[in-house]
Order: sequence, then C-alpha cells, then structure tokens
Amino acid sequence: MHDPQQLSFLGSINALIALGRIPLASEVPLWTTFGCILAARLFPSTGATGISTIDWWVVFQCAFTTWATNVSINYGNEYFDWNLDRPGQIESIKRSIKLREQEKNGQVKEKEKEEVREINEKIMGNTTRIIHDGTFPPYTAWLFGILWQTFVIALIFYSRSKDSTLSSTITNLSNSHGTPYKGLALKIGIISSILSQMYVGPPIRFHYHGLGEIVSALLLNPVAILWGMTGYYTATTGKMINFSDIFSKVNNSGFSLGSLWMLLGAMYCFEQARILIMHIQDIEADTAGGKFTFVVRVGHKVAARLYVIFNILSLILFRSFTKYTQSKKLGILHSKSFSNGWIQGLSIVLLYSIPIMIITARSLFASIPPNRITQPTKGLLPALPLTYLPPIVSLQVLVSPIVLSIFTLIHW
Repeated sequence: MHDPQQLSFLGSINALIALGRIPLASEVPLWTTFGCILAARLFPSTGATGISTIDWWVVFQCAFTTWATNVSINYGNEYFDWNLDRPGQIESIKRSIKLREQEKNGQVKEKEKEEVREINEKIMGNTTRIIHDGTFPPYTAWLFGILWQTFVIALIFYSRSKDSTLSSTITNLSNSHGTPYKGLALKIGIISSILSQMYVGPPIRFHYHGLGEIVSALLLNPVAILWGMTGYYTATTGKMINFSDIFSKVNNSGFSLGSLWMLLGAMYCFEQARILIMHIQDIEADTAGGKFTFVVRVGHKVAARLYVIFNILSLILFRSFTKYTQSKKLGILHSKSFSNGWIQGLSIVLLYSIPIMIITARSLFASIPPNRITQPTKGLLPALPLTYLPPIVSLQVLVSPIVLSIFTLIHW
C-alpha cells in the first residue's frame, strides 16, 4: 500500500524532524544538565563558585551527547519497529485514501473535510507515516540514526583533542579544555549508548522481552544524571574517576556519590512511573504485534498498581534525601544554601506532580479492561482517557529538571 506525499523541501525537513521526534528528545539532556549543575554545586574542586563560573562548554558537551543519542535511538526505533507498525499504518493509509476520494466526489461534510486535511498532513500526528506511505524509504530512519550518532563521535574526538592530558600537541595549557570523555564518564557514555540502541534494535531488543521499561527508565534519568556529574567533574578537575570511586567516600579522584544514591533512586522511581504510562495504552497493539513488553507481561491492573508504588517510593526517597541535605550527612559538601534551593525546587515539582499522580492513578484504574473511559469524568481531580495520560505525565517529568536546575543555581 503506497500513498506518497508530495512534500516541499521545508515539508520534507519537518517530516524528518518529526520522524526522529527531535523536539521531544529534550528530557534526557535536561536531566544531564541537572547532573552537571549538581557536580559544579557540590564539588568545590570543579572550581565553580557561581553561575558565571560554571564551564558551560562542558555542560553543552554532556547534554548534546545524551540529546543526539536519544534522537538517534528514536530514528532507530522507527526502523526496527517497521514490521510491527506496518499493519496499523496500512489501515490508516487506506482510510486516508478513502476519505480523500469521498472529498473529491463531494460526499464529505465540512467536519469530515477538516478530518481529511489533518490526516493528509501525516507529519507531527503520525511520525512513522512517511516511511510507510512511500514518501521516504524505511532505511531513511536508519541512516539518520547513524548520522546523529556520528555527530556524537565527532564531538568526542574533537573534545579529546583539546584536552592537554590526552593530546601531546597542545603547548598552551591556558587555552586547553578538559574533556568529559575519559575515565568512568566515557565508559558510562559508551555502555549507555550501546544499551540504548538495543532498546528495540538487535541483538537483544530489550523492549520485546520485557526489559525495555526498566532499561529505559535507568538510562533516561539516573544514568543521565550520573553521566552529567561524572562528565563535568572529570572535565573540570582533570581527574579520572574509577568505578569503585562512586561507592567510596575516600579515593584518589575525590569523587563520591554518598547520599546522592538516594536521589538517583528517587529519580529512577520517578522515571519508571512515567515509562509505565507510555506503554499501558499500547498493551493490545503490542500483544497483537508480538512485542511482549514488561507491561504486556504483567497486564493493565498490575501496571496500574506499579505506577502507584513507584510514585510512593519516589516520594519517600525524595523525603529521605531532603533530610540529608539539612544535616552534615550529605557526604559531599554540606551547604545550607544548597539545601534551601533543593527544598524550594522539590516543593514546586511536588506541587504539580502529586495532583498529576492522583489523576493518572484514577484514570488507570478507571480504564482497566473490560472498562475503558472515553471522556474525562467531572470533578477537581478527574479520571481521563488513557490517550490523555502520556503527554501529561511526560510534561510533568520534562519540566522537573528545569525547575530543579534553576533553584539549584539561584541558591548558590
């Protein structure tokens, strides 16, 4: 079934941007940026004494790495999921053709014409359409995935060439820059990139075997923060971190996570709850396509309960970490201003997150099969159809690193 679109040059660019979900891939770099700011804030050896003294070039390198890798994964997912998505896309294309023919014959009402127009745009609303209707061949997604990962590799080589400890050609040390791509930070980046590409790609295809939700939650949030912290610390101090250093308070690198393990645990639970929401509405389609995700294996009811459990765990761990910031047990550098900034930032995050958590939980339990609500219920905290939940929960998680970063910075 083919129904290629006649797109202009600008339309083609927009379609390819949508295929990689480039504007929506910003969550991971935002968490990475938060990790960089945490490292600058908590480790005096990084040399940052305020916002103006943060090495923003290093922050950019760390954030761009996770952003470009995430975009690359989005393209790869579209390519490797092509066969699974194909049946649904064919039905959608048939509907589009039928409605367009009715429009030509004058059989479509004004309301239906608007629906036809929206369907025929086929770009932002249905990003995989352009590699199913013949507009672009499927391997386009694969090539763009490789291209974005190539950008990361090029940045790694460039960054390492500017590091005086790695390049013997640099004679003016005052103009040299440290690189985040060495030691433990580089290993975290390489391992994370490989695991990310195997989310739906071969040989492991985590998402098809019940491990995708767990792996993605780890990589999108706590590992992204850890990469930002280790990368920024390595680049600004010149000290390479060993794997054992993140568990030890006393080591040669001077880097230790201490009670930040609680924060990373809270972030994992926070992210895992969101990931569950992203896949619950796809249970039927994934089951039909043979994609046995974790959510498919446990079912709607258990997934809904797990969403509640992970949110409760995140709140408990956030509370525990907050108590540590108010004492000398932080384990890295006690600072009253950091504690104040963290408390204020977290308070704002919880102010909008808790109502969203309650609404989402109500909506999930209201839509357990065979029941399925199609319209929002009335009330202060209504139950919503499942299709409403992913964008709401994604926005909740997307805004959170921005809020936490801002308050961590302004309370220096």
